[in-house]
Amino acid sequence: MRYGALITYACVGVAICAPLRSDSERLPPVAVSQTSAELRQIIASGRLSSLHIPDFRDIQPSLSALYEENAYAPLWLAEAIVTPKGEAIMNELDGSGSKGLNPEDYDSAALRPWAFRIRDAGGTAHDFAALDLALTVDLMRYAAALHQGRIDPHRVHFAIRPKDRLDSAGFVRDYLASDQSLSALLTQIEPPFRGYRNTLAALVQYRQLASQESSKLPQWPRLPLRSGQNYPDISTLAERLVLLGDLPSETAVQSGKYDGAIVDAVKKLQARHGLAVTGTLDAVTWRALTTPLSKRIEQLELTLERWRWLPSMVTPAIVVNIPEFELRAYDENRQLALRMHVIVGKAYRRRTPVFEDKLETVIIRPWWNVPLSIQRDEIIPEIRSHPEYLEKNQLRAFDNDGNPAPVPAGEELLNRLNTGELRLRQEPGPSNSLGLLKFDFPNDYSVYMHGTPARQLFSQARRDFSHGCIRVEDPDSLAEWVLRHDSAWSREKITSASNGERTFRIPVLPPVTVLVLYGTAVVEEDGSVHFFDDLYGYDAELKAALNAARN
Repeated sequence: MRYGALITYACVGVAICAPLRSDSERLPPVAVSQTSAELRQIIASGRLSSLHIPDFRDIQPSLSALYEENAYAPLWLAEAIVTPKGEAIMNELDGSGSKGLNPEDYDSAALRPWAFRIRDAGGTAHDFAALDLALTVDLMRYAAALHQGRIDPHRVHFAIRPKDRLDSAGFVRDYLASDQSLSALLTQIEPPFRGYRNTLAALVQYRQLASQESSKLPQWPRLPLRSGQNYPDISTLAERLVLLGDLPSETAVQSGKYDGAIVDAVKKLQARHGLAVTGTLDAVTWRALTTPLSKRIEQLELTLERWRWLPSMVTPAIVVNIPEFELRAYDENRQLALRMHVIVGKAYRRRTPVFEDKLETVIIRPWWNVPLSIQRDEIIPEIRSHPEYLEKNQLRAFDNDGNPAPVPAGEELLNRLNTGELRLRQEPGPSNSLGLLKFDFPNDYSVYMHGTPARQLFSQARRDFSHGCIRVEDPDSLAEWVLRHDSAWSREKITSASNGERTFRIPVLPPVTVLVLYGTAVVEEDGSVHFFDDLYGYDAELKAALNAARN
């Protein structure tokens, strides 16, 4: 139900609203006109200095329409008292921190004292109009932030199709007309994903942990600290691991010895932070152990912001999280069907982009068309140093029409490769850089997923080794899942064709959504919270952009 011309209160007194009365009880019409005049004037100015973010010109037309429908009567005040619906607004804004938002942006600390002053000491028509408008503006901003986030995601490397923006004035109308609580209505416009809800729960958990965090950290050991070695500050280390949830609180700790349950707890911590699970307390593990929980809260908040940017996920879908080096596939019921490690683009030169597309084709025994940048920067120097490089790596030269160009190794070949007049392709086979399977989703970045002959790289904890494309750990299982509805391509048929001589291009019908995302905090279904390094520095950029938007 939409709230149109419904007017719940009639304006009385000096710019306040009370329940409808008989005509004899109404105060002179001049008071009503003062109220309307003040609201009209403030809205027309597009600015309310009492707000933490005074400029509201971005929603000015919506505010004008909303109040005009109600003859510029206050929406949230009755007889100088904030109505129950207005109280609910203040309660929600007070709790905005639990949603990963900043209560200061929504004037949480100011609104209630402001309302008390008006109730106890009265005020001018401007005071009443300003408070009512502040509640409306803050509610509209808060609802929009919960629905779609606070900034344009394209500003911070997030090339996903834009999410439908919230009609925040319509949301206010719905709230005024609805019997549902404000909390219930807000929940309906938040992201529907379980991962989002899990992250909200983790944020509450980590805020509680932060309130218990001691300023005393374990003493820096002589690194690396291995199982069985002596460590005098073992009790403080145990306290930290208990706080982080990696060590049961009832665990008995042997004084001065790094072993047993403590080592197991460190392994659990390493697994949660995407580190090599060795049990050795080395420098990177120490950093994960001692990172302030305020930083972890920030990572969860930034992850919530990115969740709000996502449109409703169309399933089945393949989701790659870059900082986690992980791929997950979800079936039509949004259930996790497959999971594996991936290798992504190098952090400093060839980053994997954040984007969305459709997987259209599985290619068995693909050719590799060498990108011109790799041809110039990497392969030409190799040919100069090793004339047999092309033959050894099964690389062949072609002209731009796709015709073979058997030019002998020498300066002529190198010059034509450098100009791009000739291009290199690698023949299909087990040694092909793409492996035996390629997953093609045409996009502006020329990025795709594929196998790799360099399988040893998947054992590394940090896996940013590619030129931007995504290498998958188990391409056979991924191909089987993608083609599961195509009876012509069983797992056995895929394996057989991979070991054959021909190249096959198999259409994926219907195409599968591919989401390449970026999140440094992941909350698993069991509630365990995993944190990862800000591989590309995108968390830092997002934090700066959010701070800039508040000023």
